Amino acid sequence: MFTLSARQGLLALVLALATPAGADTPVPSQAEWDAARKTVTTADGQQLSYVEMGRAEGQPVLLLHGYTDNSRSWSLLAPHLAGRRLIALDLRGHGGSAAPACCYGIDSLAQDVDGFLAALNIDKADVIGHSLGSMTAATLAAYHPARVDQLVLVSTAASVPKAGSDWLWDNVPKLSHPIDPNSEFMLAWYWNPTPVAEDFLSRERAESAAVPAQVWMGVLKALTLTDWSPLAPRITAPTLVLWGDQDSLFDAASQTRVKELLPTARHETFTGLGHNFFWEQPEAAAQMINGFLAP
Repeated sequence: MFTLSARQGLLALVLALATPAGADTPVPSQAEWDAARKTVTTADGQQLSYVEMGRAEGQPVLLLHGYTDNSRSWSLLAPHLAGRRLIALDLRGHGGSAAPACCYGIDSLAQDVDGFLAALNIDKADVIGHSLGSMTAATLAAYHPARVDQLVLVSTAASVPKAGSDWLWDNVPKLSHPIDPNSEFMLAWYWNPTPVAEDFLSRERAESAAVPAQVWMGVLKALTLTDWSPLAPRITAPTLVLWGDQDSLFDAASQTRVKELLPTARHETFTGLGHNFFWEQPEAAAQMINGFLAP
């Protein structure tokens, strides 16, 4: 059974003693992120880690990251999502969460998320998902509509376009583990059209490179078969869809399809930004999200 490291336990104790009940929990620094993780085990035995930030009594907002990212993915955006209880989850196989041999489809990930919310005694939350996390969030909203208050899909698609899928299949099965975080592939995987804070980005690459081989391949195999479009009519939560028009993975045609599937959603485009636009311009992304989530 997984246990917190001594460093994680010490930081958790310090934060608990330093933060009065109901007060804000600060967003950890990049250096503090690992130690800020907490763990929980769902009723069906999946061990998940997460980082909690913000207002303890605020509206719960669950943050779901992309393929081979982890909860740190939200560290640039989180400081600008004020007044809410932010919970950044490590999906199975990512970050500090357990990495079983299977299963990495969005149905399994959504089931994990439902179990995670139950384990934290959260009946309903706003859910923000990025890329793989957005597909998982859409599936959660369709399968468990009572769980999702408002839904934000960041850099989403109903299925992975052929060009993106082909590029992944040309590269991921050939990866030599452990992966060099500064390899040509990893630099391309974390390419952004405008600058992103290097202290954050270098840690993201290193953590992505450390993701186990069965997770890299498990997600890729599952994504190749993924198309959540039949679930779209079951999504009843108010929905915001955000996309950067320089997204190298999910193209403009995929966004046209999402608009067809979610015609009542609000759709917004960030011009000149890429798949990770909320890293490139976190304040602008947060302004859009805060405006949507405002009561």
